[in-house]
Amino acid sequence: MIRILFIMLMLAAVLGFNRTHAASANQNTLWVEIFTTADREVQWEREAETGAVRNIDLQFYVLDGIQQFETQLSNNLSTDPDLSKQIALQRIQQLDEQTMAAVQNAAVGLAKSMQYGIDRYPAILFDGEAVVYGLTDLNIALDHYRTWQAGARP
Repeated sequence: MIRILFIMLMLAAVLGFNRTHAASANQNTLWVEIFTTADREVQWEREAETGAVRNIDLQFYVLDGIQQFETQLSNNLSTDPDLSKQIALQRIQQLDEQTMAAVQNAAVGLAKSMQYGIDRYPAILFDGEAVVYGLTDLNIALDHYRTWQAGARP
């Protein structure tokens, strides 16, 4: 049952995936997608914006959200398969919007990371064209991205 839910969420994520977001957004806005896990939180302190600094549109994806959800869903289930199935279905039916949003976020993030070819995390993607791996400080990743844009090597 959990796998069916996962497959449905992944399908929704793939169908909802839109790579043209960065192209259709305001040219002065930097589209940043952050792919991470709950134990590797990405930090960010908004810089003072000047004319040279673009607005930043951030999207965070917590990739292990489905795994956390499955752990929560299967917590203290009975050893009886029929009873376990019944309890799991009850838990699914009683899900709140916040939990469903977290699961959907993870599904969308996993689908996007596969489409972008992101193979490790944390990963910070800028305008769908450049990715910085391994950093948990967005300001440092932004510095690397700007250095790359200027044609230098970070």
